[in-house]
Amino acid sequence: MGMKFRDFDPRILGCLDLDLTYLHARVNHGTLLLSWFIDPPKGSRKALELGSGSGVISIYLAKAFGLSVTGLEIDSELYNVSIKNARANCTEDLTNFINCDIRTYSSENRGEVFDLVVANPPHYVHSGLDSPDERRNTARRIDRDSARVFASAAGSLLKNRGAFYFILHPRDLTKWAHLLEDEGLGIHRLRFAYGSFEKQAQLVLLSGRKGSSSEIVVEPPIKMR
Repeated sequence: MGMKFRDFDPRILGCLDLDLTYLHARVNHGTLLLSWFIDPPKGSRKALELGSGSGVISIYLAKAFGLSVTGLEIDSELYNVSIKNARANCTEDLTNFINCDIRTYSSENRGEVFDLVVANPPHYVHSGLDSPDERRNTARRIDRDSARVFASAAGSLLKNRGAFYFILHPRDLTKWAHLLEDEGLGIHRLRFAYGSFEKQAQLVLLSGRKGSSSEIVVEPPIKMR
């Protein structure tokens, strides 16, 4: 019998009460796709989100799976929205949002490890046109050294055999694959997302485990619209 794959559900976050008044806190395709894609391994209790934004994914994981989730967010305004969203969704006992950068948290960590790590990092490692909105640039673009910070944090903060879930831009997939594998993170699943099947993929979801080799299953494509 062949493998069975879930169909994308764009209503996955419909159960949440979210503050969408702040422009940069609005839910986008990446947030929807990653929330839907995450499938916590059996027995998972603790999750870490690298770059938790307005807290949507962390709150969803707490509410849908009962996970205790730590979210790291450097932007103080987004951090404040995440606190409001946690309160509105009654997940304050399960979600712990911290206003700090990933590098600092990793360096100050005292041996705590997580069952899963999730991340929706800035999508463009490759060069391109900058937006006049500097905050938008920060959310969309990342250099290779900063990308390595995400990969390193996932590697050091995951328990052995722990799972990771990322959403990335397909053009930079090979760069991320090298960075993740350098941290002992083996990729197991890839799923590409399209706005139209007549055009190139816009996003790629990937997951895997710490302490395993990359043996990849490419799952059926997703149409986002």
